[in-house]
Amino acid sequence: MDIQEFIDQHYSIFEKAHGLNYYIELLDGLNLGKDQDHKAIIDALLKFINGRNVIVLKMNDDRIDGIVDITKDDMISNLYCLGDEKGLFHDEDLDISYAIANEDFFAYVLPNNMMLSADKETITVFSSILDDFSIQYFREKSISEKKTPKGSHTSIQFKISLNDIKPDIWRRFVVNDDISLHELHTIIQIVMGWEDYHAYNFRSKDVCIEGEGNNGFCVDSMWKGFHTNVDLEKTFASGDIYVNNLVTYEKQEFEYVYDLGDRWIHKLVVEKIFSERVNSAIVIDGARCCPPEDSGGVYGYFEMLEIQKDPSHELYEERIVDWLGEDFDSEFFDIQRANRILNDVRSWREDGTDSSEYSTIKMRKLGRNEPCYCGSEKKYKKCCLPKDMNSLGTQRKIPI
Repeated sequence: MDIQEFIDQHYSIFEKAHGLNYYIELLDGLNLGKDQDHKAIIDALLKFINGRNVIVLKMNDDRIDGIVDITKDDMISNLYCLGDEKGLFHDEDLDISYAIANEDFFAYVLPNNMMLSADKETITVFSSILDDFSIQYFREKSISEKKTPKGSHTSIQFKISLNDIKPDIWRRFVVNDDISLHELHTIIQIVMGWEDYHAYNFRSKDVCIEGEGNNGFCVDSMWKGFHTNVDLEKTFASGDIYVNNLVTYEKQEFEYVYDLGDRWIHKLVVEKIFSERVNSAIVIDGARCCPPEDSGGVYGYFEMLEIQKDPSHELYEERIVDWLGEDFDSEFFDIQRANRILNDVRSWREDGTDSSEYSTIKMRKLGRNEPCYCGSEKKYKKCCLPKDMNSLGTQRKIPI
């Protein structure tokens, strides 16, 4: 059966598994659970499954890549292989791994470790089984009920800057305070110049507000709260929290993390709180160009800039000509372009379309290195991108 057809037929399973709001993870997650008994973990999982009909999902780069047609005996034997860090369910780079789902849970299995999402009752059952096998785990994490904006609405001036890069890459912008944190994320993506490809979160003291990501069903999106600061007391979904639920005073600071692989960490500061609202989010100042997506984090970006300075470098053709583009200017920030795109976001909302829905479900930006939509078989950046930047002010959006 075609994979998309299968997913369409079983959509409710994936939707429910992805939306279950209680999570549990075994201890030592950051070290792939080296101190855990892998066989005991698998035995506990098998006891938990206990005859349920499950779907085995092949994950590739954190996204569902296919349905695995294997018997339960095959599944069990391959799960045991994980103890030796080999076998069907794991490769050495952790780029390809497997998840197990049914209507009641979603389990992601790694060597000597496992993460599971379910409702509260199912989590309690699973916790009891883990206790029986003397397996250590984090207490369950829950996503709160959706909050609503406070009654009085104002606007807020933020300054956002990217950590660990000098001179600073920063922006100053104003938004209304009754937008969700997911909408704030969308605005940050625009004002900074990111392309909204990855999962994200906001952090303040003991609170983590997690983003859904932009790639549909994404294991990284499900487990993003577990791999940093696991002692956080409260975890929320970014679509359920509003800016004025969080912002209480000027000079208040937050952390915004984008792309949990490259880990671009931003400092977000509340500079001013105004009594008046704005017609649209607006950038009022800023400096320097945002790093390109998937450039390897701060150190990968620094390396790329060094290669750009030396056309004789052995990686210049590959990294600069073919991937980055020789016209990349790390010092240039186009504030007018950012405000044009923000104005488009305003028009979506005035048309009754939520900006987060528009950007994450209906359309996506065409990547610079993807084949051009015109059919030329050239990369987009080598074909129609310059024309689109002049006419649209941004990259072409294509249906997902």
